[in-house]
Amino acid sequence: MDSENFTNVRSLLSALAAALNLINPDVEHHHEQTAYLAFMLGNNLELDIEDIHLLVYAALLHDVGAIVVEEQKSVVEIEREARKISRIGAYMIRQTEGFEDIADVVKYCQHRWSELADIYDGADERCKLKLRLSSLIHLADTVSLLITPNKSIINQLPHLANIIKRGRGKDFAECAVDAFINLMEYEFVWLDLVKNPSFLLLFTGEMHTISLAETARLTRFMSNLIDFRSPFTAMHSAGVAASAKKLAELAGMSEDECVMMEIAGYLHDVGKLSVPRSILEKPDKLTDEEFNIIKEHAYNTRLILMNVDGFEKIANWAGFHHEKLNGHGYPFHYDASQLDKGSRIMAVADIFSAITEERPYREGMCKEQAIDVLEGNAKRGDIDSDIVKLLIDNYDNVDEERDKMSKLAGQRYFSSLDNS
Repeated sequence: MDSENFTNVRSLLSALAAALNLINPDVEHHHEQTAYLAFMLGNNLELDIEDIHLLVYAALLHDVGAIVVEEQKSVVEIEREARKISRIGAYMIRQTEGFEDIADVVKYCQHRWSELADIYDGADERCKLKLRLSSLIHLADTVSLLITPNKSIINQLPHLANIIKRGRGKDFAECAVDAFINLMEYEFVWLDLVKNPSFLLLFTGEMHTISLAETARLTRFMSNLIDFRSPFTAMHSAGVAASAKKLAELAGMSEDECVMMEIAGYLHDVGKLSVPRSILEKPDKLTDEEFNIIKEHAYNTRLILMNVDGFEKIANWAGFHHEKLNGHGYPFHYDASQLDKGSRIMAVADIFSAITEERPYREGMCKEQAIDVLEGNAKRGDIDSDIVKLLIDNYDNVDEERDKMSKLAGQRYFSSLDNS
């Protein structure tokens, strides 16, 4: 394993796009279409590659704030609250070091160009660039929403052009509209937009590889998106990541493997983005039908992460967190012969974090209660008794790390609500 070139941003963006697609079928591919068209507009304007990257990242994340607001049923409903969503999204994105410019672009991507005139006129060149990028995203977002599905996109172009041209200098920056008009003659752009907006493939030769440490930092951002979904999950992924990393250290795993365990903890519930908040936030016992929906999340997690370069072990550790040594877990029903140390640690970390963290409807368990639950699970053959003993012998140390990281995640979540 090369920890300095562990994976690449293209793979992580692909995983992020797949995760966002889980949230709502009506929203599926909208952000990818927006990012693809924004990319083509930026290319037409001959932006520098660094600015193209900024544009694409911001376009991909332009409606990520919808994770926090009251659950929407369609793209149209999301767009009705577009400014609130962009404001919350900018706040969420800004919580990750190095994402400040992305946050700036997202913040204004739902504003009409005429409303940005005062800011633009008094801004420095860097700020002006970010405002222009915001307008490119606003135009791309608008076009994606105006497209009529199941009708020839080429035949829709004259109608789209009329709408976009009328917004020149009002709704959209002049440069954005001019780039849109220039792209009209390239049929492949519009066919790609509706049939294959896999813009990430265009970056294959340009996306730089990143280290294991940088991967951990970026996956913390993805973890924030998962945890921001609901107050019932606001602290969970951070707690699992901290617990899993500490247990891996105590179990003698290598330094790189400990970081990989942390990443798996951050992302172990990424598949839960497909689960309705009504189920996530139900304080009572789930029905069989509701639990069947929950069961899908571990499968979705592994499916998404298996497509990230270098994530083969991480995908298994994250995706197997509900498997049991006796074979009675889900969704794969693997047993002890198929679950390695990392998978066993993740299962213990997930249970430990779930029972000790605070939730809106209950306090976390005290030490004695948590130990009883963990030992009971081990006696039934659900989880590894050696890992449980390791946790109990180092309980205060592990719990301190879990509590610290969980509370930081909780502060981010509730601060986001204050900014809504």
